[in-house]
Amino acid sequence: MVLLFFLFSGCKKDDIDKTDLISGLWIQEKVTEDGRDLTLPEYQRSLSLLIESNGVYRSYAKDAIVAKEHYGAWSITDNTWLEMTVDQWHFNANPVSLPPANQWIRNHLLTRFTILSLTGDRLEIRIKTFVGEKKYSAMFVEQVRPVITNANYDEISEEYMAIKTYIFTFKKVQ
Repeated sequence: MVLLFFLFSGCKKDDIDKTDLISGLWIQEKVTEDGRDLTLPEYQRSLSLLIESNGVYRSYAKDAIVAKEHYGAWSITDNTWLEMTVDQWHFNANPVSLPPANQWIRNHLLTRFTILSLTGDRLEIRIKTFVGEKKYSAMFVEQVRPVITNANYDEISEEYMAIKTYIFTFKKVQ
């Protein structure tokens, strides 16, 4: 009986609970799109992400145009996924016929990132999503949404049909 316990206890995977590692203040270092580094505007280079142990996160970008601060809830599932609530914007049906204030609809959605790496000083997460969902959501910082016209409607529609893989890399400062 002791031998069986010894054999099976040796097979246990020694994973560290990632929930214990993620709390703290993180600064965004880089973002890649399909493996290529993105050139980030200044407000995204200054992005900080405060993840609190109580399940709340806050992001702050000092020179953001739309909103400097964003907040939501987070959780880690199966020690593999970081789930965060994110405000996502989608355009209305027939947006060109609507006034600019009514062209976009906001949804507060749970968004799942795969945790690629999480250590005491580095966080790397990945999401595969539509370009439009990344570009026009408050995924850590809210982006400017354009007025939709006949001239840019097709381009914006195509952004919601193109899928890319994004990797966000953060460095822990506290």
